[in-house]
Amino acid sequence: MATLNAAIRDDSKKSIAKKLRREGQIPSVVYGKTATNESIAVNAGEINKMFRDEGRNAIITLNIDDKKKYTVMAHELQFNNLKGTIQHIDFLQINMNEAIDAVVPVVLKGAEIVEVGEVVVNNQLSELTVNALPANLPNSIEIDVSKLTVGDSIRISDIAPEADYKILGEPEEVVVSVSYSGKSAEEEPAASEEEAAAKTDKPAE
Repeated sequence: MATLNAAIRDDSKKSIAKKLRREGQIPSVVYGKTATNESIAVNAGEINKMFRDEGRNAIITLNIDDKKKYTVMAHELQFNNLKGTIQHIDFLQINMNEAIDAVVPVVLKGAEIVEVGEVVVNNQLSELTVNALPANLPNSIEIDVSKLTVGDSIRISDIAPEADYKILGEPEEVVVSVSYSGKSAEEEPAASEEEAAAKTDKPAE
């Protein structure tokens, strides 16, 4: 379990948040059973490194000014749309013995094998929500698409969890599909119709 240092912040003025970001801090809040919406700030470099090393759903010991410690996860992230940097984090206090919902990224394996010519792999859901005990939450859900062909798709119900977690959502919702690029997809049916007409008009021998 990683440890992340945090400091209580004054959120009485909006300008404080901008000042913190300029100083390499991320305005945040922690809430839960015993943490009641406490406004804090964490170091941007430290949290980004933690996510790289341990994944988006890392279990964190949040150390606030060496006075309070909470076991948390980063429940919600807000990003700067232009820079892609994290603007704000909601930390959720967790109980290691209670299942929670968490968002997990989808990682496609073997897409480069399928995408030949005009064939494209459509990653229609880049994230999935799962339910599990905190220790069982996956960092990502890997889907092998290397054997798919045009017209194939993988739905939520087709994904077999590799650990003790449950994927939430509509079972028939498509996660990934394979098709021709837009231009080819439009041209393909027309060619098929012409071929069918030619066969129909051909006199019997």
